[in-house]
Amino acid sequence: MYELFVLGELMTGDKHGYQLQDILANSVGLVRKISSGTLYPLLSRMTEAGWIHLRIEEETAGGRTRKIYGITEAGRRRFHELMEKPLGTEAVAETELLFRFKMVYFSYVDKDVRLACLEQYLQMLEKSYQHVTSFERYLLTVKPEPEKQRVQLLRVFDHRKRLGEADMQWVKEEIQRVRMLEE
Repeated sequence: MYELFVLGELMTGDKHGYQLQDILANSVGLVRKISSGTLYPLLSRMTEAGWIHLRIEEETAGGRTRKIYGITEAGRRRFHELMEKPLGTEAVAETELLFRFKMVYFSYVDKDVRLACLEQYLQMLEKSYQHVTSFERYLLTVKPEPEKQRVQLLRVFDHRKRLGEADMQWVKEEIQRVRMLEE
């Protein structure tokens, strides 16, 4: 997933490691942190794989060197492979993050790739929604104890259903919008 992020960001132009880390930190949200210990080994592996290249520049202010990363032609091919790859069946939170990364880079892929990604995400949302409503029906029918916990769990499910409905509606509208685009 972070491979896609790095390649996607480099599709927009060369960046140094700190820029990538800063953009990634803002992309993944407040809960998740991406350390230098995760990012820089990934950049090294991607350089070794030939997907990105490294250029070292000397900074004038402090005399420190700065590593600038750029995407290679092999990296562009890898980026398109990752964008075309189905979302998969990872944990919902991972799939949501991957979906958000892919959406950011939709402008670099064709309409069919965008639609496939949106439709896969919609299927995941629908499956999750069905799971919540199914368990909600179980709680309403069987009424397991303790009652206070069951009642609060039903509130949680009501929240999840409302979020799911809003997400599904937005994705359906986005699918329609993308279908209408000229290529």
